[in-house]
Amino acid sequence: MPGIHTFYDGSRVLEPLADKIGIEVDRVNFVLCLFAAFGISYVYRKTCSLSQVNRQVRIVVPAVIGIALVFFCFGRAIKHLLANALGSYALMYSAPPTQVHKLVLFFSMGYLFFIHSYRWAILDTYSLDITGPIMVAVEKVTLMAFNLKDGKAKDQSKLTEEQRKEALKEIPSLLEFMSFMFNFQTVLTGPANNYYDYSKFLEETHVEADDKGKIPSPTFTAWKKLGQAIFFLLIVVTLGSKYKVEDVGTEPYYKISIYQWYFWWFFTIFLIRCAYYFAWVLADAICNMSGFGFSGYDKNGNATWNLCTNVLPYQVEMAQSLKETLDGWNIQTGFWLRKVGYERAPKSIRTVATYTLSAVWHGVSIGYYVAFFTCGLFTVAGQTFRRCMRWRFLGNANAKFAYDIFSFWICKIALAYATYSFVTMHMYPAFDVLKRVYFFPHFVAVAVIFVLPKYYKPLKKPQPTNPAADIVNDKPIKKE
Repeated sequence: MPGIHTFYDGSRVLEPLADKIGIEVDRVNFVLCLFAAFGISYVYRKTCSLSQVNRQVRIVVPAVIGIALVFFCFGRAIKHLLANALGSYALMYSAPPTQVHKLVLFFSMGYLFFIHSYRWAILDTYSLDITGPIMVAVEKVTLMAFNLKDGKAKDQSKLTEEQRKEALKEIPSLLEFMSFMFNFQTVLTGPANNYYDYSKFLEETHVEADDKGKIPSPTFTAWKKLGQAIFFLLIVVTLGSKYKVEDVGTEPYYKISIYQWYFWWFFTIFLIRCAYYFAWVLADAICNMSGFGFSGYDKNGNATWNLCTNVLPYQVEMAQSLKETLDGWNIQTGFWLRKVGYERAPKSIRTVATYTLSAVWHGVSIGYYVAFFTCGLFTVAGQTFRRCMRWRFLGNANAKFAYDIFSFWICKIALAYATYSFVTMHMYPAFDVLKRVYFFPHFVAVAVIFVLPKYYKPLKKPQPTNPAADIVNDKPIKKE
């Protein structure tokens, strides 16, 4: 019979601990597995280099550990993750190179959409289940399929520099594929990296020596990110269980003053963000501790380890626009949407295609679609307001400072308003909460887009004198 075991059949051995601390066992399992992965990543880096073990061992170990962690967290529900991944791999072997990207995309996304729909139909409560790892797996396998098509069936002269670099001439072996899909560093919560980067990590050619010929160590960076993750976890543990975002839509909260109600609305949304900060920053630390994630050197010659970075908490919290906020949020998924959706779709529908891909990937809950529509509307409104108004404040430092403060608070209001339906997922209590403020931000956004430019004209950009400058390349969007 269908039930929670279809999606979550994880270990119950820690249930006594979960009951004692008042946190659901699915979350306890998940958090402890992430911390275990951090320790394992250090051992892996110190004991599984190619100077100590052969290539097969270095490839197999991450997959074996990753599958074990997934089974501990989700039990027999791992069958869906395996079916999606292995079915996609079979298609890559059997499908024509010219069609492999489409078939893998439709199969993997179709399977994910089925799981999302099935879960939505039979469950009325939320838990950390197998749909999360499947979402990450879909990103990985579709990137690989598009890279395979680029390498085997596309004119290399028509590829971008990035596409040529990541193109695959041959299908990886099953062991390499399993290591890429199920490595313990990213299998639970991502981020979804490209096979090109992961294969360089396996071959130990991913890290470049500095100008002194020394190979940089990721240890300090990994520990620093671990400390940040623990900080966010403490916030979630101490406050997240006490203040629920759904409570904002209940009668007791409606009875407090409107200003207090606004505060709790914004504060509970912040606590939700902290939960994501914890998981994504710790995942980044896990990758770095294993030696994965090197992204080059900064202008001062310091090594950077941002290849697996999925969130920039400071940027998100201090952003002065919704676009800037989204650019620092779920970064690797933004890259995936650009590479698989925006850059591949016909120009006439690329924006619609990218938003559709993002929506289907997230799931079928109505709250997601309300949030996507609202974020899109607010993003356009923010860009319009900036073009019409910002240049008017640049001539005076005090006026510019006031504009920045105004932009910051408007951004925080827009973020809390737009994402409430996303985190609650369902129509209610989100609809009641938005209705209580009369959907006012929606109306303001529409007015900014259609009315503001009539009274406050955008600053006209100077015409280029170089004829070649008339060719303006489309700038890919990075977020859904």
